[in-house]
Amino acid sequence: MREKPTMRLRCSQLLLLASLAIPSPPATAQNNDDINPAARFIARAARLPAYDIVSIHQNKAGTEDSSLDTTKDGIVIENAPFREIVEFAYNIASFDLISGIPNPLDSARFDIRAKIAGLDGDRPAKLTSDDLQAMTISLLTDRFHLRVRVVPKMMTVYELVVAKGGPKFKLNEPDDFSLSASWGMDNTLIFKKSSMPTLAGVLSDSGLHGLVVDRTGLKGAGSFSLKWSSDEAQEQGAPNIVSIFTAVQEQLGLKLQPARFPVDTIVIDHAETPTEN
Repeated sequence: MREKPTMRLRCSQLLLLASLAIPSPPATAQNNDDINPAARFIARAARLPAYDIVSIHQNKAGTEDSSLDTTKDGIVIENAPFREIVEFAYNIASFDLISGIPNPLDSARFDIRAKIAGLDGDRPAKLTSDDLQAMTISLLTDRFHLRVRVVPKMMTVYELVVAKGGPKFKLNEPDDFSLSASWGMDNTLIFKKSSMPTLAGVLSDSGLHGLVVDRTGLKGAGSFSLKWSSDEAQEQGAPNIVSIFTAVQEQLGLKLQPARFPVDTIVIDHAETPTEN
């Protein structure tokens, strides 16, 4: 499970826009930034500098854990599948929204370190975590020769809202997210200092098979846990089944309600395994 992420222009940034077809979906949601983030991150990347120093190596350790984070002056990616790196770069909330990854990239994992030179660990005042994350798009264009299309598709989206009685946790902590996860017949997620958009993002990748967007209106961060029965447990008819929908409502005091919206998906037209350095 990936964690939430804590200057010279190159010609690849101009090629970036030329290689993309970005249709404009109708604005049907209260705030489309969380269901149509890819076009927004592409536009952000096109006006940002590229990373000065980039190191890429395939990780063949055979472990499953991965992390993708921003630092004060760049990004650090460890043991991440290519699909997860694309998800991170375009701020897509679910692996299911990415298609067309060629072999052998589809099974490859990478360690990537990238930074802006000469900053001595001090982030420029105008360069945010979202900026540093979006700059991964230019890195993928440069080193993986990535070309993508953003294709909106009508999909079921789950809106995370406050249930009757209100949330069963307090939002009185700084936003400094960490997550512990356990998967089996029962799935357990333990959130530390999590905001509601972060919770929605984790739920999108946790077995719902659909994008979750935050409509709670709740601000701040808090700590809480969530436990529900896996798809396997439900298929086998295990006793005391708890669906993720029931768990969210009974354990968190929130609710997942379905809606239909045009959602950004990423279609990969071309990608290559990069030369290591």
